[in-house]
Amino acid sequence: MKRALVIGNDDYPLEHQKLESCVDDANDMHDALRIIGFDVLRKRNSPLKDTQIATEKFLQSIQPGDTAFFYFSGHGCQLDGINYLIPTNDTDIDEESIKYRALNAQKLTTSVHARRPGLFIMVLDCCRDNPFADQASLKNFFGFRSTRFKDGLAPMKGPPSTIIAYACAPDQLSLAGSGNQRNSAYTCTLLHYIVLPMDIKTVFQKTAIDVHKTTGGYQKPYLSINYNKPMYLVNNYMVNNPALQNFLRGRRSCGPYIAPSKRRDVIRNHQSRVDASQYRWNAQFGMANNYQSRVNNSR
Repeated sequence: MKRALVIGNDDYPLEHQKLESCVDDANDMHDALRIIGFDVLRKRNSPLKDTQIATEKFLQSIQPGDTAFFYFSGHGCQLDGINYLIPTNDTDIDEESIKYRALNAQKLTTSVHARRPGLFIMVLDCCRDNPFADQASLKNFFGFRSTRFKDGLAPMKGPPSTIIAYACAPDQLSLAGSGNQRNSAYTCTLLHYIVLPMDIKTVFQKTAIDVHKTTGGYQKPYLSINYNKPMYLVNNYMVNNPALQNFLRGRRSCGPYIAPSKRRDVIRNHQSRVDASQYRWNAQFGMANNYQSRVNNSR
């Protein structure tokens, strides 16, 4: 059997923490995995308690020899080399409480391994960068003050029969979807390959190559493989499934995705054009150049 748990978190409690594409990422991954035969449990904007319940249900569903798949899209961080996936309902996480108030990725891999699956695949599309935030790093973004917190995720080597796919390199941030992009850079590309009849290691390798291209070299996915056998989630017979064909036809092309620094430049350039237009309008009608700021200050 094929078992999967898919989590997508957009609705974090503070405005500057919110994301745009993670729920869409989870919805689309849910659809893709169901089409290729997975029994999928999906959670969207999941607080800690719901995440814990779903994780336990997922673990209990895994039988020896099963293919298990865990997918997370949202915010994540590392503390002392341990990776934590952040639920949506907590604004007061610190270095002492995070082990009780977030999902420990390393502990999850150990718990899944204890269920003796034939293969466990973990996909972590997290550590998102917010292009509109002024904070220099994600740990400041969440208010993490301790130097023990680091940006991005720490590299993990899973137990035997485990593949761990990161959307970006260790200690780095990944690009979320925004604007015209429904999905993140990584998930958009992975959704294209995961429904094709190719070895799962090839799926992730091709995904990594394409993500590097569509992000202009900014994002470099990372892959940890402790599994030597070929493994196909999709066989040649499944390719002709009408649902799979419809899924592929409905997919939009991925990218290009703009790196955060460039996106901020775009925003600043746009504001400069707005300011210039306002200046010309003021001059045309004989108003002071700082007319609008005077109006705003008088409110």
